[in-house]
Amino acid sequence: MKSITMQSFKLRPYQEKAKEGVKSSFLVSNRRVILCMPTGSGKTVTFVDMIAGAMSKGLTSMILCDRKELINQALAKVDSLGIKPTVIAPGYDQKENSVYLASVDTLRRRKIPVVDLVIIDEAHKQTFDGTIKKYIELCNPFIIGATATPLRIGNQTALDEFYKDIVEPVTTQQLIDLGFLVPARTFASKEDFSDVKKAGNDYDQSALFDKFNTVKLYADAVGNYKKFANGKKAICFNVNVKHSLEMVQSFRKAGLKAEHIDGKTPDKERAEILERFKTEKFILCNCSVLCTGFDEPSIKCVIVNRATMSLCLWLQMTGRGSRTYEGKDNFIIIDQGANVYRHGLWEEERTWSLQKKKKRKGDGVAPIKVCLSCEAINFVSAKVCKECGEPFKVEEKVLTKAEFIEIKRKKLVKPNIKTASRQEISDYARAMGYKQGWVFQQLKLVKRM
Repeated sequence: MKSITMQSFKLRPYQEKAKEGVKSSFLVSNRRVILCMPTGSGKTVTFVDMIAGAMSKGLTSMILCDRKELINQALAKVDSLGIKPTVIAPGYDQKENSVYLASVDTLRRRKIPVVDLVIIDEAHKQTFDGTIKKYIELCNPFIIGATATPLRIGNQTALDEFYKDIVEPVTTQQLIDLGFLVPARTFASKEDFSDVKKAGNDYDQSALFDKFNTVKLYADAVGNYKKFANGKKAICFNVNVKHSLEMVQSFRKAGLKAEHIDGKTPDKERAEILERFKTEKFILCNCSVLCTGFDEPSIKCVIVNRATMSLCLWLQMTGRGSRTYEGKDNFIIIDQGANVYRHGLWEEERTWSLQKKKKRKGDGVAPIKVCLSCEAINFVSAKVCKECGEPFKVEEKVLTKAEFIEIKRKKLVKPNIKTASRQEISDYARAMGYKQGWVFQQLKLVKRM
């Protein structure tokens, strides 16, 4: 196939860095690479630009998605570059092309086209057998696994059994510092969920609904929205459809505008509600359908009205409010499910790996306390606040399970890694709660080890 001239996006520096990182990994014989980019960083734009680049060189490509929201999101980006892909999904005819956009479920029942490059969106959720195994056997393409959370848990096969490298061009905190995301103000309940039955790798949905389906918790959700985010455009994630519908009624009884959508909402009605949500201020209730493939920058509040044991889900839900928008200095997270105590703050620096994290005896949520100076959450054992450096006194307040307080990070000035002393970098890491391995990596980047 002849190469052709293609349009491309004007990428941000870290997006260009992502492309170069993947390319460099491919050049050293890593044919399967994880591209890890946080929610809100423009992951879809980045890999669609890679598709355009491959197409300009005469190469064929396919994007694999597991949800129609992701297919629609990728289709919009591809169309904006003038690329007309073959969509392999219900309601579309399959024809030979240089670019394909496919639903994983549909592709299992269709003829698999031979391509040079496969991009797997939400790669942390995909299995490596079935359709993907057939691809390897058929044409052994280069594969990019795109995800914000390269994490495998439970009985899932570790990512390193399939992927050979991980490219992580930017972190959430760096995106905030660069002005590409807005910071969060997090308010969290310390409700006890230890009595809720588990099912697989998360809480049993029925048992979790029983926990939340009380007059008190409906009232708490309404009250906390009024207290912390009254009048702001909000998205509310609930346990299930019934919980979401009941939550809408609770908001409306309190004089607040609220709407609901779920997986079975008719397409026309769903489109109408989402269109109004762009310009009107109301609370949009759902149960996980808007976790991925949904971008609405004007959201100023995320209500996580459920508990989850999934770090991936926690970051996907909270990240919906992080995008920049005119007049938006921050966004508010109202965590009704005490998730921050299981998973940490949305903006927390995390070390990702292709290997599965082994659960060790004693793992769990450490006791915490609130700094009276800046209200930051710290471990009970801390002698000084990790955010502001204020020493803790004997009378400092220990957080009880029923309290609902703001959890926030005070912005610290990051030292210039190229000129700062090792001690200054180490002090900054300690204040931010980073491990000393982070210091090592920073020094290594500027070749000062």
